[in-house]
Amino acid sequence: MCKLRQIAFFLCLTLIFSNCKEQQEPIDKINDTVQNDTLDQYFTKLYEAKMFNGAVAVKRKGKLIFKKGYGTANLEEQSLFLPNTSLEIASVSKQFTAAAILLLQQDHKLKVTDFAYKYLGDDFPYKSITISQLLSHTSGLADYSTYFKAHWDPSKIAYNKDILQYYKTSKPELLSIPGEKYKYSNTGYIFLAEIVNATSGMTLADYLSEKVFTPMHMEETFFIGRDSIWDKDNYAPGYMFNIVNCEYVIPETLPNKGYYRFLSGRLGSGRLSSSVDDLIKWDQFLYSDSIFNADSKALAFTPHPPTKADSDYGYGWHIKNDSLHGKTVFHTGSWAGNLTYISRSLDTKDLVIIVNNTHNSGYLKEIRASINGFLNNEPLQLPQVKASELFKLSSCDMEVETLDQWYKDHKDIDWDLKNLLKLQNDYLKVGETDRSDMLNVLIRIVQADKNLL
Repeated sequence: MCKLRQIAFFLCLTLIFSNCKEQQEPIDKINDTVQNDTLDQYFTKLYEAKMFNGAVAVKRKGKLIFKKGYGTANLEEQSLFLPNTSLEIASVSKQFTAAAILLLQQDHKLKVTDFAYKYLGDDFPYKSITISQLLSHTSGLADYSTYFKAHWDPSKIAYNKDILQYYKTSKPELLSIPGEKYKYSNTGYIFLAEIVNATSGMTLADYLSEKVFTPMHMEETFFIGRDSIWDKDNYAPGYMFNIVNCEYVIPETLPNKGYYRFLSGRLGSGRLSSSVDDLIKWDQFLYSDSIFNADSKALAFTPHPPTKADSDYGYGWHIKNDSLHGKTVFHTGSWAGNLTYISRSLDTKDLVIIVNNTHNSGYLKEIRASINGFLNNEPLQLPQVKASELFKLSSCDMEVETLDQWYKDHKDIDWDLKNLLKLQNDYLKVGETDRSDMLNVLIRIVQADKNLL
């Protein structure tokens, strides 16, 4: 009998240690930098050309082949942008909001087929909208931001409860019958955050911290008030370019951009801060069943199209399939100068994470495509310099008399006339008539040279 007890004891110890090992595998220590000369040269050139300022990570077949930061995180502090630097990840946050809902379903606290009003209150006027429709952007809800930009007191921060109350009292008309059409909806994800609160008794921030971020050791992932980001250590606030003085500035100081501050209280649709390092951990965990079971991941990574239109959206992720990578799930984000991207190929275990905090929107789409091509063994392609972006950066030091020579010096760049005309209009909006006139002269020089008149 004693021998049997000893055997049972050692078996229990073996199971305990094997379970611990299984839990800890996804959070193996990530090196500070992972070098790939080809990718490093590419991003160095992008940074030097003022096309990129941020951090990037790339996995090929599950192996991290590159990770590095470029440029400045906080412009006032002149701190380095590193892979462990946090920044607001904008709509990439939605996959975490969806994860919270799926965890609650795993715990039998709700069902995605439930009607949303069951958790948002009987006074929620859209009785036929389901949680699944909120997750998949098929609810038909109108966007909240138009009303709040026009009517909200900018000295106050708008929170989820304020947005929900607006829908309960003003009852804005639905854009479509719930379930029939796809319309990307930040409003829906704000309501999902409120459903998490009603179901769990915790805010989305506290719930994700307890259920996801702490177990995953995602120490650089959190929600933070906007007024606190400018002084936070190892944090990259987002900046936008001021076309008047040719400098990067705090976005809400720009004309008609004050909403970046007063709409910073909502969560669910965005506002989560994270780092490249933590998003790598997130990717690792999503290949295990340690927190999310297979059924939850299948729901997240499967499109849920409406009945009368097409959609590639699952729960918090876009989904695509191709012959090289099989199923790939991805999401982008854009808010207050930050541009973010994560793409995970589930079959090949390729991963691309790109974050940028200086709103280089003119080039990020091409950069993403080039890195994805690199994983297909295609040569990296530097984006062609866009005339609209270069003029913005250079205009403070230019004069009308030098425009002809400036054009000759940059004749081979991308003369994106549509964007140049938009930029000209932007100058007029802020009273920069001299700059607008200068750009008008430049456009005529280009048109004459290219026989576009």
